[in-house]
Amino acid sequence: MTIQSTVLIGNGPNRANEKDILEVGNVEISWHSLLADLSKFAGIDIRNIDSKPLTLVFDEILLRSRKPNVKLALLKEVSNKIFLARNAELTKRLSELTKVMLTTNYSWATFDSPEFGLFLHKKFPEINENTFSIFRGFKGDKREIWFINGSSDTPTSLALGYMQYARHQTQIKNYLTGGVSYSKIKIPNSPLYRGIPQFDFDKKKEPYSWVDLFLRDHIHMIGLGMEYTETILWWLLIEKMHLQRKYPKYIGGVTYHQVDVKGKPEKNIDDKLNMLEDLGVQVNRVSAPSYFDGYMMIADQISPKVRKAKK
Repeated sequence: MTIQSTVLIGNGPNRANEKDILEVGNVEISWHSLLADLSKFAGIDIRNIDSKPLTLVFDEILLRSRKPNVKLALLKEVSNKIFLARNAELTKRLSELTKVMLTTNYSWATFDSPEFGLFLHKKFPEINENTFSIFRGFKGDKREIWFINGSSDTPTSLALGYMQYARHQTQIKNYLTGGVSYSKIKIPNSPLYRGIPQFDFDKKKEPYSWVDLFLRDHIHMIGLGMEYTETILWWLLIEKMHLQRKYPKYIGGVTYHQVDVKGKPEKNIDDKLNMLEDLGVQVNRVSAPSYFDGYMMIADQISPKVRKAKK
């Protein structure tokens, strides 16, 4: 069985949008600037916002704000702002690397995105997730995309604070070991965690999750901060390495791609990359004059490897 490659793309490419700001009206955005705007929107002042974990800042905003229905209002505000922070050329290039794409970016693709082909639709329409994002996959006639932290078309699904992350992680754990239920639909546990693991689960009609793809495929992480608050991804990374040790012929590894922009050093980046390597992750560091150039260089590096693996 050939291990297929799948890209997991974070919000890092949002930092590469300077190229077309004036051309199409895109805006530059960072999580800190976004949360600062949200705190003003909620009518509160966040002390030391730059030194606090982003997930806790969001929970603090919800806890302290006295505005009615503030959570839904904030989630809709996030959805609107994130949608603007996209670079069309880079989005297209990264989206075309593999047949399947996972993303923590809430609005990476729209329903008319040509890189995914025509008729982008829900992969499992019988499963209705308003809060969780375990089966939030969409398929076009060219490729498919999975929103693993929620999508902008369903603001209540956006995973931002620790409370949402904790509920999401519990739901994933339940799916892996015992199965989950949505309305009247009962979904069995992960095909990888049954008595006899089913590694070709995507060839069957039974629903499966992005978690199964992450655990089975060789994952190329691009534009992911992998902060230690990303508890779900760190946990699943460790699960994946245990599975790879047990089933090396069927479980792929992970390559973490890091863009080092000249003059913009990232705090504690060496410690984080060392931690990833200690867990068995391959680290690829690319030096570039800008984030746009760095991510395009990474795309050029990945493309030949994916083509070779398909042969």
